[in-house]
Amino acid sequence: MSPVIHSDRSGTARRLRIGFLSAAHARAHGRRDASGLLDVLTDAGLGRAPDTDGLPPYVLGVRAQAVRSTTRLRARMLDRNRDLSRRIHAESVRVVTQYTVRGEPAPAALARFGTMVGTWRNSAAVCRSRAQGVVDEANHLLACYWDAAWTRARRAHELPPHRPAGWLPGRAELDPTWHRVDDGLLPDRWYGRGAPPASADPAAVAQALAILDSQLTGGATRTTGSRG
Repeated sequence: MSPVIHSDRSGTARRLRIGFLSAAHARAHGRRDASGLLDVLTDAGLGRAPDTDGLPPYVLGVRAQAVRSTTRLRARMLDRNRDLSRRIHAESVRVVTQYTVRGEPAPAALARFGTMVGTWRNSAAVCRSRAQGVVDEANHLLACYWDAAWTRARRAHELPPHRPAGWLPGRAELDPTWHRVDDGLLPDRWYGRGAPPASADPAAVAQALAILDSQLTGGATRTTGSRG
C-alpha cells in the first residue's frame, strides 16, 4: 500500500493524513521489509552512519510524494501571486530610479513597494509553513516504518532495544530555496508556474529589495533572498 498523501482536484497539496490507519500501514511495511534491512539495521546498532543507498521502496515513495506535494504548494503560491509579482517588478524600477539614479528618496514609493513585498513574504511564509507540515508528517510515517522494522529484526538478531535517536534513513527535508522566499521574485533563481516572465529585470528587484531592507533595518542592508 502506498504512502497516504492526498491532493484535491485543484492540485493543492493537503496534509498527510496521519492517524491510526496510515501509521499502521507504515508499520506493516516496516515489518514486511525487516528481513531485507538487516545490514542497515545492524550498522545502525553499531553506531555506524546510515547508508542511504538503495533505500526501500516505501521510503522512496514517502519522499517522492512529499516532494510532489510541496512542489504543488509552491507552484500554486506562485500562480496565485503572479499579479502581485508583476506589480512588485514594476514598482521596483521606480524605487531604483528614485534612489540610485536620481538620488532622491521617495518614501511614498518605497512604502508602497514595501507593502507589496510584505504581502508576498507573508504568502510565501504561509506556504513554507504548510510545506514543512507535509515534510514533518512524511517523517512521522518514516519513523513508524523504521521503528517497526527495528522491532521485528531485533527478535532474531542482536540489536539494541530501540532505534537510535535521530536515525531516520530517507528523512524528508525542505530544500534550501524554501528559506529564501524573495527568490520567487527573481526569475533567474527560483522557477515555477506563475513566476515572473523572462523579460522581468531581476537586477532592479534585487536592488529595490536591498534598498527596502536597508531602510527597515536602519541602514544595514540585508542580503536579498533572505528569510521572509
